[in-house]
Amino acid sequence: MKKIYTLIVIAALCYSTANAQTKKADRLYDRWEYFRAAKRYEKEAVKHNNIDAYYKLGECYYKMEMYKEAQDAYDKVNGAGTYSNPEFYLTYGRVLRNNGNNTQAKAAFEKYNQLVPSDSRGKFYSNSIDVVNVENAFNEPITLSNVTSVNSDKVDFSPVFYKNGMVFASNRKTSGHSKIYGWTGANYLDLYFAEKGSNDSTFTNVKPFSGKNISKKYHDGPACFSKNQDTMYISRVEKYLKGADKKSLMIERNKIFISTLKDDKWTKSVPFEYNSDLYSVAHPFLTSDGSRLYFVSDMPGGFGETDIYYCNRQGDSWGTPINMGPNVNTFNRERYPYVDAKGNFYFASDGHQGYGGLDICVAINNGGSLEKAKPLKFPFNSYTDDSGILFLKDGKTGYFSSNRNGGNSDDIYYFDLDRDNLKKELMTPMYTIGYRPENKIVSRANFAVYSPENIPTERRVRETFPIRNYIFFDLESTEIPNRYVLLTKEEVKTFKEEQLEVFLPKRLTGRSDRQMTAYYNVINILGDRMGKSPSSSITLVGSSEKGPEDAKLMATSVKNYLVNIFNIKASRISIEGQNKPKIPSEQPGDTRELELLRQGDRRVTVESSFPEILMEFQSGPDAPLKPVEILGVQQAPLDSYVNINVNGESEPITSWTLEITDDKNNKKSFGPFTNSEASIPGKSILGSNSQGFYKVAMTGQTKSGTVVKKDTMVQIALWTPTANEEGMRFSVLFEYDDSKSISIYEKYLSEVVTPKIPINGKVIIHGHTDVIGNDVYNVKLSKERANDVRKIMESALSKAGRNDVKFDVFGFGEDENVSPFENELPEQRFYNRTVIIDIVPSKRLK
Repeated sequence: MKKIYTLIVIAALCYSTANAQTKKADRLYDRWEYFRAAKRYEKEAVKHNNIDAYYKLGECYYKMEMYKEAQDAYDKVNGAGTYSNPEFYLTYGRVLRNNGNNTQAKAAFEKYNQLVPSDSRGKFYSNSIDVVNVENAFNEPITLSNVTSVNSDKVDFSPVFYKNGMVFASNRKTSGHSKIYGWTGANYLDLYFAEKGSNDSTFTNVKPFSGKNISKKYHDGPACFSKNQDTMYISRVEKYLKGADKKSLMIERNKIFISTLKDDKWTKSVPFEYNSDLYSVAHPFLTSDGSRLYFVSDMPGGFGETDIYYCNRQGDSWGTPINMGPNVNTFNRERYPYVDAKGNFYFASDGHQGYGGLDICVAINNGGSLEKAKPLKFPFNSYTDDSGILFLKDGKTGYFSSNRNGGNSDDIYYFDLDRDNLKKELMTPMYTIGYRPENKIVSRANFAVYSPENIPTERRVRETFPIRNYIFFDLESTEIPNRYVLLTKEEVKTFKEEQLEVFLPKRLTGRSDRQMTAYYNVINILGDRMGKSPSSSITLVGSSEKGPEDAKLMATSVKNYLVNIFNIKASRISIEGQNKPKIPSEQPGDTRELELLRQGDRRVTVESSFPEILMEFQSGPDAPLKPVEILGVQQAPLDSYVNINVNGESEPITSWTLEITDDKNNKKSFGPFTNSEASIPGKSILGSNSQGFYKVAMTGQTKSGTVVKKDTMVQIALWTPTANEEGMRFSVLFEYDDSKSISIYEKYLSEVVTPKIPINGKVIIHGHTDVIGNDVYNVKLSKERANDVRKIMESALSKAGRNDVKFDVFGFGEDENVSPFENELPEQRFYNRTVIIDIVPSKRLK
């Protein structure tokens, strides 16, 4: 006993010590002291194989821009199974991408998208890898060289012209400056000056840009100068916070200070009037005429982490900061503003779909307005961080900073057009280096806009909603999940299939709550039908990745509920257990998205041969239960959508956007789209207008980089349905990756659905898929399913001697803007594998 007690004490002490180490590291992390925090996390992670400590260690390295070290730590987290914090996969993907591992990065982004499908960032980053794969074909024709005469083995970046050389920021060790920056573990930034050598790529006499009013104890730089170089704007961090402010704010913010040259000495700097202790103001850039100051800030009200703002000069002061807007700023970071001689706006960002890390972007000046910014081509941008571009007078040569492979941390690079191997059009003054011009406009392209004559805002609809014969179970549990409606014996007495809205689930998320209310009552519907049909019987077939015994426990949970709550005789319910369902989602050879597939395979299937329970004309293991009828209101019915089809005649258009302009020149942008078809709710175009004429302009790009432009005019008007107008909706369900099971619905579609179409009626058939698999393939699959339904209904109409019905057929794939359900839970994904048939009321057609 004494030995056991001793072991317990030792274990407790080890846990206590480890816990204390982690808490200390957490406190350092919360104070942005990532360098010191990393040392503690590493010790804890290695000693105890602590996955959470590896995660925090990776976060520290990521913050310090040590991407290889970050990947090593994150690999440990990824190898331990699905991590509890989905945000991990977003950062992991970005680190992998910064290290050039695009395939692994895409898998990480797709994993995040599966775990948090409502967050667009996962898809954004995943798609950006595809964008770059196309853009790689258009490398910029420049020569690139490391300015070794300036760079050190530390961080050197953000050069600006000054006198006969350049001033830049560096964290190399400076005499008299021994303080260490807790974020990186390196010295604080200082400004340095280098004289120009024999040519533009060589410099000499590198030394601190000194002066008691310039070089302070903490961060100094980057900086910029006025045209005549007698005024300097500098980013700086000073220690001002004390007492309660220091405790609550925790960290000093970047601020801009202004100093003037007097008698060849820099005067004591004065703070920029929009500095704040609550947020940073940094990275100043002054236009050549001194009329505008650009800077970077994380002040409240921006688009993302940091945005670029500007102030216009008003006499001796500066006007109110103005955000650069969505053509520049994104949900992520924008930094290092710069304006060239033609007014084109350059900056660094990781929120535009570039190569990885920070990318140098340009927003072209088009008659005084800036176009939507685009990342520059390779080799300006790399998989790591690229920033701080600066042009020489010719506009074809200059400098930028990068921490790409082959350098020493952040280095300054010199670039020049490769004039010996350059097309003539790229030598013209009109050509903006780094921005591939739109050198070919294709006038011949298929572009069609189908707009309904009237836009119904909503419609009452009578929906025949199928009830799947599956009850899904959570991983590691054999109990019926609490999202299903579970009644008491007393509540059973008042349960009616026609009034399901009375029996609501505990949690309803997202869209189509009426439909999910019906499905989450599946066990109650089953019990009610068995009670009304005493001769009926069922078999409950459980399937579990843990094996038949675990599967039987799941099926038993459903059986016990039916027996104990609905008083169904136990002899009428058989139990089976197996590893996989008879119609599994996971197929041999599957390697991707296995977790989502396996979630769908952990279920209990209801099998029966009694028509009182099953959908009309169906029987067997894949037969849904008899549908229920739901009365509801459709918001923005599909016949209110404006549909656009695009295609290049010579080669497909891989990406395209729309700009829709009303008669008052108000513009709305939609896209980018990657499929050849898109549908936009008419209400989204009209906004507060009731009607109007609209110019629809499409700009697309083919894989080879050819630009395609087309436009047309459409008229759109709102229409309010009459109170007694009622549409009808039916659904056909499919198994995962299947389009062939449509044959089991043939009789139902022919004999039940088709006869309900009114004379001169209109039918809208739209196919959908879940988010599992390739999005392009899913569009194709949904179209195949929808067209199979159309063929069956057209055949039935033909046999009845009718040719009066108009069909509109769409395949939306996994497009979550129009998908019927969300994709968080297996039942939602299963219901998204569907073709929906909307029968538009005949009165609507007049």
